[in-house]
Amino acid sequence: MEIVLSVPETVMATYVVATSSPPADPAAAARAAAGRLEGPLRAAVLAMLDGPLMSVSAVPVAEAPPLPIEHLRAFGAPPEALRAILGASHVVVCQAVFGPGWPPAHEWHTRAVAAGIAADTGGTLIDLFTPQVLDPAAALASLPGPDGRSALSAWVAVPQSPGDRGLWMTTRGLGRFGLPELQVHDVPPALARAWTSALTGLARALVVRWAQAVERAAGAAFVRMPHDLTVTEADAVRAYGAIPGPEAQERAALVQLRLDAEDPEWDALLTVVPPDGFAFSAGEFLARVVAELFGTQSTTVRYAPDDERMQAAVATARDALPQARTRFLAGEFGPERHLIVKHRLTRGEATELIWSTVTTWPDPRRLHGVSMSDAEIDPLVRTGRPTMVREAEIVDWGVWVDGDGIVEGGWTNAVLTGE
Repeated sequence: MEIVLSVPETVMATYVVATSSPPADPAAAARAAAGRLEGPLRAAVLAMLDGPLMSVSAVPVAEAPPLPIEHLRAFGAPPEALRAILGASHVVVCQAVFGPGWPPAHEWHTRAVAAGIAADTGGTLIDLFTPQVLDPAAALASLPGPDGRSALSAWVAVPQSPGDRGLWMTTRGLGRFGLPELQVHDVPPALARAWTSALTGLARALVVRWAQAVERAAGAAFVRMPHDLTVTEADAVRAYGAIPGPEAQERAALVQLRLDAEDPEWDALLTVVPPDGFAFSAGEFLARVVAELFGTQSTTVRYAPDDERMQAAVATARDALPQARTRFLAGEFGPERHLIVKHRLTRGEATELIWSTVTTWPDPRRLHGVSMSDAEIDPLVRTGRPTMVREAEIVDWGVWVDGDGIVEGGWTNAVLTGE
């Protein structure tokens, strides 16, 4: 099976410097910024400035299109940067066009010029593609070195938003190369950090394949590519600008890409789905990809003693449970902080306690979530699968932060670890 992707004739990069000290001669300022670059990049940027592919202009804010302030805020722009943008008198607009594929010379060269002008004028550098505010020094550091290597993570972000059954994660940056963005649905919150790395690695593997297909197509309006894509741990490591060890190439996962372009008001997206023949749930597929790329997470079951300390811990957690639900319904949690509950599974005389991430809780008597581990006594409870938890079965709750674990609550865990 194949996916058919359209190939744009050109792709455009646009960077803006918001400043109250605009250069008197924007073209000269651009050449001065390019002249400070090193190696082959300096010659390439100067050559693009001499041709028709790049333009640099300065205009008063009143004469320029409004900047996407709310989008910048959503993508993490600090308040002081937003204040500087709103207080600027001028914008310096740096734009370039180039062909799709690799290398993304339009992005490299335009970011280099805009970052230099921002440093010279004390202005605020904005990448309008993402859109996001960039530190000029970090922007310059993201450019390819003498060996031509550049970390894809500096050009492709992975935003996420909560959903009823997990996180919706997308890329934002593949359009720089002429590609649709990747997306994956219903990622268990416990796998958010790992899937950020996995999706960035997938983006790199896709860019490599795309660049090869575009080069072979030689100006064609469409290219055909297999819908199966293999990603390795080495792809993820290289995507973040590091050099992988020899074993990283052996850790690999197979995914399938589905082109979704049903809504004409939205750009097409490449959805990551299980490969043909995968016989388990979508959540288990997401967990398996992480395990195949980065190693299996520990699933050791710890059996809790039913002593006075544990009974007190359960009582404390249950007393505070209504407050946890109130905070959840008020929107306090997600996408970086998640409410999790530990609940009792019973099969015959066997009992097991597992954690689930809460996704919806409209009824105080029951909630819906996503299992954070595999159960030993119930083969239907697997990492990433949806769960329905009755309030009466909950014995503990906590606030879970990806990478840090439980940062609040978790009273029964404290008993188990002797804290």
